[in-house]
Order: sequence, then structure tokens, then C-alpha cells
Amino acid sequence: MNKIIVFVAVVATLLLTSCGSQKPATSSAPKSAVNSAIGQALPDEPCITLQEEAPAIRKYGNGVHFKEATARSLAEAQARAAFARSIAAALTTATEEIGVSLEKYAGDDATGRSVSDQSGESNDFVMSIAQEIVKNTHPIKTSRYLKPNNQYNIYVCLEYMGTENEMVDKAEGSLKDKISADDRAKLEKRHDDFRQRVLNTLKK
Repeated sequence: MNKIIVFVAVVATLLLTSCGSQKPATSSAPKSAVNSAIGQALPDEPCITLQEEAPAIRKYGNGVHFKEATARSLAEAQARAAFARSIAAALTTATEEIGVSLEKYAGDDATGRSVSDQSGESNDFVMSIAQEIVKNTHPIKTSRYLKPNNQYNIYVCLEYMGTENEMVDKAEGSLKDKISADDRAKLEKRHDDFRQRVLNTLKK
């Protein structure tokens, strides 16, 4: 009888030990592995956040240099260049979509010389319009960081001094002065369509 009791006690002990050693089921991929695959999240940079809130009228730039003033200048230059490229691309895309040619004239109607005759690039004057618009921007936010090697890391966010509609008005007015009379009439006829296409491109 005692042997039976001892045997039952041993079996019960083994069963309890086995159950206690089992771990609850978990996902096949550890949390650390998932994070490693995605990458480490970076903190939000205020200048980038500001651009994302109003991409049509804001652009940011970043500059790194051992002199703070130089780093700031590089950041502003990068932001202006991004602004100009964005506006020029929006104008080019919108004119193509409504059937307005940018290849006929780069000056007034009296000049009558083709863009290719003057510059060799059909979008040079579109970029000149964009660069003129960019002059009407100003910094609204500057972030300053010091890297471990003592270089300044500067972010600058530029904003157009006016609404997005005012900016498109300025661009459209300058564009009308540069294209042929026929294309000018076409642009005026499809005025609302042109403006909407420009804005849609700028906001991407």
C-alpha cells in the first residue's frame, strides 16, 4: 500500500513539474526583431513637420558646417532650391496637361524667338519664374544642433509670404508674359483648371 502511495506521489510531482515548465505561446518573431526590421524611429524635426503641414508654401533645408552662419546659409539655399524646383515642376506639369506649350516663346511676342534658340532648355524660363517667386519667402523656423565633431547642423523652414492662391496668381501672371498669344488665350480659357493642377502638384 505504501508503495502505491509513493508511486502516485512521484507521478503527480512529475506532472506538476512538466506543466510548470511549459511557457505560454508567444509570437514567432520577438518584439526586438520586429523593431530591428523596421528601424529606429527618429524624433520629429520641427522644420520638417512645418513643411508637411503646408507643403505648397513651405520647404525646409539642412546645412552642416563648422561655422554656424555657413551651415545656416547652406540650409536656406537648399530650401530655396527645393522651393524653386517644386514650383517649376508644378508649372511644367500643369501647362502640359492643359495643352499649353512652353517651347514657343521665352520673351514677349515681339521677340518671337524660340526657347531653344535662346537657352537650349525649354524650361529655363519656367525656372526663372519659380526663382522670382522664391524671393518672396522668409524663414519661419530654425533648428540648431551641434554634432559630436563640433559641426553645426542647422535646419531652416522657409514660407511664402502670402497664401498658396496668391503664389499661383503670381506664377500664372509671369507665365502669361512668356508664352505665345495663342497659348496665353488657352491658359486664360482654362484658368481654373490650370490653377487646380498647379496646387495639386505643389501639395504632393
